[in-house]
Amino acid sequence: MHRAILLVTLLALIKTTVSDLMIEQCRDVFDSFMPCMGFVEGIFQQPSPQCCTGVTHLNNIVKFTPPGSRKNKQGNGEIERVCNCIEIMGRADHLPFLPPAINNIPLLCSLTLSFPISVAMDCSQFRNAKVIDAGKLN
Repeated sequence: MHRAILLVTLLALIKTTVSDLMIEQCRDVFDSFMPCMGFVEGIFQQPSPQCCTGVTHLNNIVKFTPPGSRKNKQGNGEIERVCNCIEIMGRADHLPFLPPAINNIPLLCSLTLSFPISVAMDCSQFRNAKVIDAGKLN
């Protein structure tokens, strides 16, 4: 009985630590993408200038983080990280992301993205990926 309680406590601690680590790793992505939430949830008709600025910032992170840098030991892990963080935001308890809205962010913000953005992202495909032209993924 004592071992079972210890195991449950340990699993809860690991889950909390992983969640906290992921939140810390996503903080900049959350901050940059947060202004887009009203648009991708269908509350607003257009992305705000702050949304476009935030997505541009994320695009620059992906484009200009050199492969093999301290942040990215293999390839440009920023693609997968940004993708995973946006995916986490999409799973949070709020209105669902609307496919037309999230898919139109690059067009409406006049951007060519270096990372994918959609409601059906598979971020694992970008593990160890170099910077890509996200337009070729669609």
